[in-house]
Amino acid sequence: MRTAFGALLFIAWGIGTILWVYSVIHTLGEGDPGPAIRAACALLLMILLMGMEGLEVAVIDRWRTVYPERTPHDLARWLASRQLFVALICTTTTILIEPEFIIIPFSSTEITGGFALKAFTIIWNGLTLLWFMQIFPKHMAATNPDRYLKVTRRALFPIVEFVRKIGVALPAEWVAKTVQNRLDWHAEPTLETARPRQAASLADAWAALIPQRTPAATRQNDDRVARS
Repeated sequence: MRTAFGALLFIAWGIGTILWVYSVIHTLGEGDPGPAIRAACALLLMILLMGMEGLEVAVIDRWRTVYPERTPHDLARWLASRQLFVALICTTTTILIEPEFIIIPFSSTEITGGFALKAFTIIWNGLTLLWFMQIFPKHMAATNPDRYLKVTRRALFPIVEFVRKIGVALPAEWVAKTVQNRLDWHAEPTLETARPRQAASLADAWAALIPQRTPAATRQNDDRVARS
């Protein structure tokens, strides 16, 4: 049932994508470049979000290697600054991609209702961001964080560092500190002293999204091939 529902959802997303692209091209052909410009801006923002989402996993996994002189507190502030792009891009793309109407190809049917267009925008944009701009890059970064950082670090690190330095996330830190102190919101002593049998990092968790052979299994298979 899970596989069937996922496939159905993916097919529906594909149909929605065709309708959205067709409507944008049709509007451009009619001499109105506005929707095409907004669509291009939305896609560029989505690409930026893709890079930022994977960056979270890669940086957490390689923080001590990238910045050996910085503390976990610095990492927390860096991650809080990175969240700005998630909040802004998700909101902005929803506004940018909302079409004025949806045209059904090879027919004269148009969807112009306000509720229908808003529902289409929220669902299509939500699934696009979830699948391709969040889950996918997080898994790729977790599988090979060093390679991911090699591709994205030069372009994205200065942007996040700028946001961190100007203090965009500071109000959230103040609120968290105030509420934590008021509610005495601290880790339970039992949780601080307990040690899991097999702790997994954030990168380990996302990398396990696609099952792979374990190193032990790989070595066993290689030994069998060598003996044969």
